[in-house]
Amino acid sequence: MSITASTLYRDSYNFMRNQLGSVFALSVLAALITVILSWILSPSAEQVDAIGQLMSNITGMSVGDMMGYLEQQITPEQQSAIFRYSLAALFSTLAGNVILVGGVLTLVQLVSQGVRASVVQVMTASLPVLPRLIILLFICSIMFRFGLALLLVPAFLVAIAWAMSPVIACKENVGVFRALGMSTRLSFSNVRLVAPAVMLWIVAQVVLMLFVGVLSALNPMLGAVILGALSNMISAFMLIYMFRLYMKLQA
Repeated sequence: MSITASTLYRDSYNFMRNQLGSVFALSVLAALITVILSWILSPSAEQVDAIGQLMSNITGMSVGDMMGYLEQQITPEQQSAIFRYSLAALFSTLAGNVILVGGVLTLVQLVSQGVRASVVQVMTASLPVLPRLIILLFICSIMFRFGLALLLVPAFLVAIAWAMSPVIACKENVGVFRALGMSTRLSFSNVRLVAPAVMLWIVAQVVLMLFVGVLSALNPMLGAVILGALSNMISAFMLIYMFRLYMKLQA
């Protein structure tokens, strides 16, 4: 029997509806971890001011002028602030994503086995796969951002190729690079089922970013948690979809 996208979307929707409480709790937990780590690791107020001054100085410059200015005029304090800000953004986001991916995929596996588990039990059961997911998601994040820096198309291709890699890493208990390789083969062999889902995920995340200003106006920290939780809910649906697709391909 052929696999259709409508069947996968319906299965994913039904699962998420039935497990909405657990998925929502995991999404909020991951968002809280991201926001808290970002706050802890973020630059000081003086360093933030230094970054703001740098951004105001390069506004309106061409790419060539901007690179020349950054090479000659950037101060050590600004370099330190940018480095710390980038590091905070990378690792806080990575930590939240690892918790979300590990938790959601463990939840799906437990429910598929007929096991009813609380969020605490789900997170405890996910602990063995978290170290592997840290490396996997770090590689995926770096390559996706590198693709975005070039053009949207390379980033989109990376997202398609490795869409099932977290599922494979958790389900099959294989190494990071084997999971990436298996995901690439399966994803491009079933691109008609993977590509539209990845595109919808990207579009949904972009649409969500339009509300950043509205949510931040309430309270920056609260707005970040709400935005992160909503983003995580979208990603959770994507993970459930990819898990269902992988299981049907292996059936």
